[in-house]
Amino acid sequence: MSSSEGEPRLQIAPEKLDENVVALITGANTGLGYSTCCRLVDEFVKSYPDTHRLTVLFTTRRPPEQVRETRDELNRYAARHGAQVAGRVQFVAETLDLFSLHSVRALSRRLNRNFTKIDAIILNAGWGGWSGLDWPRAIFTVLTDIVNATTWPTYKLAKAGVTTPRQTKLAEEKPLGAVFCANVFGHYMLAHNLMPLLRRSGNKRNGPGRVIWISSIEATMSFFDADDIQALKSEAAYEGSKALTDILALTSDLPSTAPWVKSFLAVESSPKNEESSSPSSAEESSTGPPPVNYVSHPGIFGSSIVPLILPLWYCMLAAFYLSRLLGSPWHTVTTYIGANAPVWLALSSQEALDEAEKPYRDNGGGHCKWGSSTDRSGRAYVANTEIDGWGYGGVVDRPPVVPEDRARRRKRGMKQQTPEDRVKFEELGRRSWQYMEELRVEWDRLLDIDEKSQ
Repeated sequence: MSSSEGEPRLQIAPEKLDENVVALITGANTGLGYSTCCRLVDEFVKSYPDTHRLTVLFTTRRPPEQVRETRDELNRYAARHGAQVAGRVQFVAETLDLFSLHSVRALSRRLNRNFTKIDAIILNAGWGGWSGLDWPRAIFTVLTDIVNATTWPTYKLAKAGVTTPRQTKLAEEKPLGAVFCANVFGHYMLAHNLMPLLRRSGNKRNGPGRVIWISSIEATMSFFDADDIQALKSEAAYEGSKALTDILALTSDLPSTAPWVKSFLAVESSPKNEESSSPSSAEESSTGPPPVNYVSHPGIFGSSIVPLILPLWYCMLAAFYLSRLLGSPWHTVTTYIGANAPVWLALSSQEALDEAEKPYRDNGGGHCKWGSSTDRSGRAYVANTEIDGWGYGGVVDRPPVVPEDRARRRKRGMKQQTPEDRVKFEELGRRSWQYMEELRVEWDRLLDIDEKSQ
């Protein structure tokens, strides 16, 4: 099927693929997503020669014609580097509602139809699901333990059992957790559907395509229940969804998860991807290398995800700056600094990323959770993040192998991970990948039936 009138297109000649960098960012109308778009431009200018071009696809829940102002602002931001740079950068707005699997499928079709490749997808959009704050607890913990209280808060309130609107008209449809769908499953479906484009990346500098999951410093395994992966019974669905994000990304290259990861990374010929950019694109894509899963987090920054009146907003920022001065490495405060780690993962050479993980892999580890971090003066850098059950980069039964990790302030109560902890974490990964793939296959079946019935 040919492209619909008015849809943006980016068709790249095969000999020009390596000279074009294409990144997709979800949830980019404001906040971290918008800053990620800006930082992509800045780092692209520093890292790539003048012969290269950058295309930034950004999604919002609003139709593209309603985000023209955002696109114009981004174009003006790129123009700050000069007309020559602005001419090499293109912003494309797309619509995506992560509460709707039909919306995910519609975006997948448009992109497969109109674009030749995608080098990196930054899965940023999401929903907290909070209903308010426990103010007495918030005030007490901030006054008595400000760094931990503003890094791993225990005073956010949320309701259990919140689900998305019905996805289909089918009686057999089961409820789908709203936070789970917005933060994990919608992105999971999108990434799988875009495998034809990600497998056509193969940039000589950057290596395979990349799926970059945005997690949170708040992700803690105590909030994750393998028997309730959608967290429908939990009042900490956001934290549970981010713990699931960590588990999926960190275990994505292990033998125990390989059968389901292979299925996730596969290119399929199905109704959801039937409108490809050319008759042979799916076949060509299947021969390319599978993308690599990475996970990052933006640290702690000022966000409207929990609405606050203006005086309280400034109090929050003051608490964040004070926490940074007291030695917290994770209080990035601004969204631009928060975007550092995901942009680093998107644009760095594969050699640089492999080199960063090498000390951990040489000691029996694997993937790392890369976080945006700062020193007391606000200087930005990327740092590995300790995960309960996984430690630093999957290395267990010994102190951190990288000096910077040993020197970094830890979450109170964290202990050296044991081989038994690693085995339990890998088992969580196996169960999670199996669940996600089985759920994806089931929902693809339901969506196919629903589409045919309309």
